[in-house]
Amino acid sequence: MKLLLAAVLLLGVSVLCSKEPNEIKIANECAMDNHVHRKVALDLIRNYHLKKKTHNIKCFVNCIFERTHILEKVKEKHAKEKHDCDSIEDADKCVESFEKFRCFVNIEMKVRRSKRF
Repeated sequence: MKLLLAAVLLLGVSVLCSKEPNEIKIANECAMDNHVHRKVALDLIRNYHLKKKTHNIKCFVNCIFERTHILEKVKEKHAKEKHDCDSIEDADKCVESFEKFRCFVNIEMKVRRSKRF
């Protein structure tokens, strides 16, 4: 029991001392929880690049949405843009989150293209 308590304490201290941003920690945890390779997960978050749309990837996105306020931040950022991303619904929350993610990525890409010209 003392060994378990010591291990939990050390784990807690190491997490608190880590300099990794909270969003990256959450992304890593969500990737592990949903059996998504860390590189694939970070590439999706940073570059919106994805080779395969597996259910695990969709659940990874749902995990990110549930554990962070990123969806609200994206909505605020694109409040002026016309979209119907909020109307997306699905019985499978993983699918719903992923489709909302794709919708906002499309808006982000349009905004980026318009700023180039």
